Amino acid sequence: MACLISTPSLASSPQVLLRELYISNTIRCSEDTNGQAKVSLKTSDNGSTRFPEKNLLMTSATPRPPRPRRIILVRHGQSEGNIDECVYTRVADPKIALTEKGMAESEECGKRIREMIENDGADDWKVYFYVSPYKRTLETLRNLGKAFGRSRIAGVREEPRLREQDFGNFQDREQMKLQKAIRALYGRFFYRFPNGESAADVYDRITGFRETLRADIDIGRFQPPGEQSPT
Repeated sequence: MACLISTPSLASSPQVLLRELYISNTIRCSEDTNGQAKVSLKTSDNGSTRFPEKNLLMTSATPRPPRPRRIILVRHGQSEGNIDECVYTRVADPKIALTEKGMAESEECGKRIREMIENDGADDWKVYFYVSPYKRTLETLRNLGKAFGRSRIAGVREEPRLREQDFGNFQDREQMKLQKAIRALYGRFFYRFPNGESAADVYDRITGFRETLRADIDIGRFQPPGEQSPT
């Protein structure tokens, strides 16, 4: 599974208006009739606090990074395991490749995604890819990416948390039928396959990735080098 983000460049993002926080109470040092220093506090009409001697004016130091225009989720193309489940008994799940049809599907997917982005009307867009390290997803990205020139790609990151649910190591077909029957009795969400994961495990890691994605957006990590916010 691959996640693609279509992003505006800094040049085209809406102007960021910096909010100014005014401190509008005036603190003045003066002397009383005995020559002792005293502090008087004068409050302005708006009730906030200001220190004239320092002329404090607080503004946002850096503009907020532009937000993605789109977040697009892409499933891998047809894989060898999709047409023959017996493949899982002799090939490790992460090493299962795409079929020829899957390759063609991936290329067509890239063209359709590019068309979708271009129909938004912006000329300065770039994309950033998050992709599972499984062979079939990397092959999907490799073929999908043919629709995008190098100048349109802001970056690519392999993200293990985007992998499919792990149903165990080499998966015997008859054993899988038995395990799925047991899962139906136990509960689909919490049943953990031997040497594999439960749906709850997948939920936990995808939730973690979602928070990483949110943080990456907030700091502008998916922007091209030179346009990123400091980390």
